[in-house]
Amino acid sequence: MKKLITGAALILASLVPLQAALAQSAIDQRLEKALRELGFPDGKLPPLKPAFGNYVDTVQVGNLLFLSSAAPQRPDGQFVKGRVPDQVKVEDAAVAAKLACVRQVNRLKMALGDLGKVKRIVYVRGKTLAQEGFTDHTKITDACSAFFVEVFGDAGKHTRTSEGLSSAPFGVTFEVDVVVELN
Repeated sequence: MKKLITGAALILASLVPLQAALAQSAIDQRLEKALRELGFPDGKLPPLKPAFGNYVDTVQVGNLLFLSSAAPQRPDGQFVKGRVPDQVKVEDAAVAAKLACVRQVNRLKMALGDLGKVKRIVYVRGKTLAQEGFTDHTKITDACSAFFVEVFGDAGKHTRTSEGLSSAPFGVTFEVDVVVELN
């Protein structure tokens, strides 16, 4: 009986790397599909511009990874700029929110090497450059949330805050901060 239990334990232990590989493959496939839908023709993450200034893109504390704010960058490398809704339509700002999330996933890939190491997206803080009186911030941040769930499945579900800004660095339409739990 002891040999049978030991054998079963060994089989289960050998399945763990297989499960991780399958999860990674699923994440990569969902990410590729999401990137194509956003206009990245090859479905690959774009080159990432490094942080400039006296900060870094990511800091790991225990099993949490904190990501600096990311702005929306189009497939052509240009940043989405303008205030919602007088300069940028809400629908276009929602796409910008997804593009900001692409940059965060890119940072995760750079920091971790493997998106399968993401246990859960824990917290998202969406910040929209908005005209005074605008109150539909959540519609924009919802697109960011939907992107994380599309890519990471249930592990992409998170707590969240949506804010409106009267000004933003370089006039970008949206920025997102993220906290991630790691396996």
